[in-house]
Amino acid sequence: MRIAYGLALGQGRVTLEALEGLRERLLEAQQWLEEEGARGEVGFMDLPLQDPSPVLQVAREVRNLYDHFVLIGIGGSSLGAQTLFDALRGPSYNRHSHPTFHILDNVDPVKVEKTMSEVKIEATCFCVVSKSGSTAESMANFLVALGLLQRAVGREEARKRIVFITDPHRGTLRELAREEGYRSLDIPSNVGGRFSVLSPVGLFPAAVLGIDVKRLLEGASRALEACKRQDSVTHNPAWLIAGLHYLYQTLEHRGISVMMAYHERLSTFVDWYRQLWAESLGKDGKGQTPVKAIGAVDQHSQIQLYNEGPRDKVITFLQVENFALDHEIPHLYPHKPALAYLGRHRLGELLKRELIGTASALAKRGVPSITITLPKIDEACMGALFMVYEMATALSGYLYGINPFDQPGVEEGKQLTYGLMGREGYQDKGYEAQKIWEKSIKASLIV
Repeated sequence: MRIAYGLALGQGRVTLEALEGLRERLLEAQQWLEEEGARGEVGFMDLPLQDPSPVLQVAREVRNLYDHFVLIGIGGSSLGAQTLFDALRGPSYNRHSHPTFHILDNVDPVKVEKTMSEVKIEATCFCVVSKSGSTAESMANFLVALGLLQRAVGREEARKRIVFITDPHRGTLRELAREEGYRSLDIPSNVGGRFSVLSPVGLFPAAVLGIDVKRLLEGASRALEACKRQDSVTHNPAWLIAGLHYLYQTLEHRGISVMMAYHERLSTFVDWYRQLWAESLGKDGKGQTPVKAIGAVDQHSQIQLYNEGPRDKVITFLQVENFALDHEIPHLYPHKPALAYLGRHRLGELLKRELIGTASALAKRGVPSITITLPKIDEACMGALFMVYEMATALSGYLYGINPFDQPGVEEGKQLTYGLMGREGYQDKGYEAQKIWEKSIKASLIV
């Protein structure tokens, strides 16, 4: 497996010389990260070497016993599994395979009702993912699912149809697992949610879907070794990604990071990246805003802005060398120039040429881009892609001088919500939120 990286640096202050000039700081960042790992403070780099046997054993039981599998989680507790499903299984999976796969992330009541109506409750395994065991959305959906299960099969049988993935030592779900006998898998204490896709958080749903988790880990392991190279910034993919984004923001004030995937099955990977990049690096007035785009669709919606709008963006293109399926375009109208040139080419070829054309047009305007080319979409490539971006994000935190592993800006909103919903100990937060809300400017439209 070889993942290729291409650069179009634009016409500004960021050059290959400037990038190589960042090598010493990136080396410091690498040493800091490895020291944090050695102290047990950061654990995502240990995940490729784990023994997945406990995950595989429970996954086999679920595959054999149930017709449906519903993952309850939000953010880092669901995006990794969703990415693996979309990339390696795809939209037709539920029509031909079992157990069917569903995700309850939001608490939109219509979505919850629709999901529950698509499964037979008594033939469903619900997997509840929350490291803290206190995430309001996930706990609400867990309680809804548990209530439906208890009505369908009784209290004892309901517990058999639920698997927790949570902290090994503390939190509400861990307490319930001990007190009531729910099956559970561990999220390592030193692995945060958005860095947890290669833990049971992502591996267990993947294994239930028949995805080869050992190859996922093998791909991640090989990528981790590549991310430890120190001879050149351009030979280390994590250094390259972290260094370029840092230089473009600090030297050219490019505060928007666009990721544009030229393969529909990588669409959800971009969602995963958005959370990783935003939640890890958006602190102390620093960080970049990640934006999602899909090629070639968004050539017809966003590229105008990227070409002629504010010069505040750096683009990452994702492409795949070999498509699992492809179609030749028929040569049906040889006398119509607008149609004839397409004939006898293939759709995959057109999509690749669309990327080259778009990247070249941006380069002419001085818009910088990185192009990442996967040989194909398989377990090893996805494992590698996850690891490269996790490493790049962690190293970026050091460059910016912030902690990439916490999320204080998220916690405040959670606490205000707890108060509004009447959680014990958060009453003052509820009053505070209500006062702020009442003072906000409001307008109405009667239709």
